[in-house]
This record gives sequence, C-alpha cells and structure tokens, in this order.
Amino acid sequence: MGRILFGLAVGGGAVYVFLRSAAVSKVFATLIGVIVAVSIVRVAISALRGTDVELRISNLGFISSGHAPEGYSPYTISRADIYRLEFRKSSGGGDVPERPQGLYVEHHGLGRWDSATCVLPHIDEAQTEQVVEAIYRCFPDTGTLSPTGSFEPYLTSLNLGRPETK
Repeated sequence: MGRILFGLAVGGGAVYVFLRSAAVSKVFATLIGVIVAVSIVRVAISALRGTDVELRISNLGFISSGHAPEGYSPYTISRADIYRLEFRKSSGGGDVPERPQGLYVEHHGLGRWDSATCVLPHIDEAQTEQVVEAIYRCFPDTGTLSPTGSFEPYLTSLNLGRPETK
C-alpha cells in the first residue's frame, strides 16, 4: 500500500510541476496531465487488484491466464517446447523489466534471449515445488526436451545453396 501511495504522490507532484512550469498551451498541458493521471490510476488499480492467475495444463500446453502486477502477462506455451520448470525469485526494476517471483517455464520460444516465462506468479518456493510435482505426476513427459538453445530440432538442411558438382 505504501508503494501505491508513494507512486501516486510522485506522479501527482510531477504533473503539478509540469503544469505550472511548462511553457506550452493550456490545452496541451491539460492533455499531458490527463494522460499521466490515467496511467497513474491504471497502475494503482492494477496493484490494488492483486494477483488472480489460473494455470491450466493440457496434453498440448500450458495456458496461464489472469492478471498480476509486476511484469506478468498471460501466456500459452506448447508442452512439447518445455525443457524445465523452476522457481525464480523476483528480479528487475530500473532499466530491466520487473519479473515476479513464481513458477517459470523454460522453453524454446520465438527468440533466443528470453526463453523463460512466468506462468504462475507470486507463489513461494515451497508452493512452486508442490505445483511442479503435481504437473510431473499428471504429465511425466513434461520437460523431456533437451535444451539445445537454438532451433536445431526444427530445421532441416536441403543444401539448396550448394552448386551441383558433375
């Protein structure tokens, strides 16, 4: 709650200083003020709503849906692409995006750099272990894919770029 109040106070102060010292038209200053106020209210409402995330696991994939503050977003991941389930502590902030603590799934994603996705945020390490054990009981083949780190299992070379030798 203190973080929310601090954010509102800093945001309100910044809007007040901008509106008082800006050498721009009143219409533009009001527009900027409204945009900042709406974003502050959105962040406050998101923080007050708390975490409400549901993780559904099927034969085909992991479906994480709901809302949570601090960098969580809903995601769908194919079970065939998963190679590790693990607990991670919260991280980030500043120049790096915030990451909540919780259950992370490492998988072959669209990019090489960020292959871990939080599918169940704001649970502690013991809760994560219970969830992972339940997943392995129901789907023992989850996580059997080897982490090659590239798209090697998905590429087939046809040697079309090589000249034909006679």
